[in-house]
Amino acid sequence: MVSLERMSRIIDILSKRKIIATAQLEELLYCSTSTLRRDLIELEKEGKIIRSHGEVMLITANNVEYVYSARAREEEKSKQQIAEIASTFITHNQSIFIDSSTTAAMLIPHLAPFQNLRVITNGIEAARQLNNFENVTLFLSGGHIGCGTNSALGDFAANFINNFHADLLFFSCRGLDRYAAYEANHNQAHIKREMIANSDKAILLADHSKFNTSHYFKLSNYSSLDCIITDQAPVESFQNAVGSQCEILW
Repeated sequence: MVSLERMSRIIDILSKRKIIATAQLEELLYCSTSTLRRDLIELEKEGKIIRSHGEVMLITANNVEYVYSARAREEEKSKQQIAEIASTFITHNQSIFIDSSTTAAMLIPHLAPFQNLRVITNGIEAARQLNNFENVTLFLSGGHIGCGTNSALGDFAANFINNFHADLLFFSCRGLDRYAAYEANHNQAHIKREMIANSDKAILLADHSKFNTSHYFKLSNYSSLDCIITDQAPVESFQNAVGSQCEILW
């Protein structure tokens, strides 16, 4: 089987399975590890697949993380409304995790009235804004910088987060349904899970467009969260399923 034919077969397999182990692909294609690696590298360069920890995933609309500038323009008024509600949780002398999302970044101007805040973030744009706040002691994680995402990611960033404990966490997600909150990829989910584990109160910020949309990587069950803040009332079925596990505000 020639390379182009083999790569076409890989895409065909992934279109049916979404995600598959590389070892299983070798068996299905009857090819060597080195041959498969070359094909996967080429497909990744073409933006058709994602390779991660011995697995291969087809890129779809549900697992692409859009660049920060594009996300910042989406539902801007809704995000501002969410930030106003979220700011009511903030008091003086708190330690706060803020993730790299554009929704959480809307909260930053609301920090100005409070004294002696400590903010820990993996967001480059969040850190840029917070650098001008004299009332904030800022901690920015290192790590791999996802192209266009304004996010520090990977094990280095996760280990950095584990050095801190926060009173509050403000974070967003790619989508949520009545079962769980989801992220576009495991890298973002990994950092946010560490923040959830190391905070007293985890507050999810999600505008109405993110509801009733599930994505390939589960970020968190609602029992691990304390509050969801959105800009309009979720459908009754969502409120009934989730309201007993965490508070929902709009």
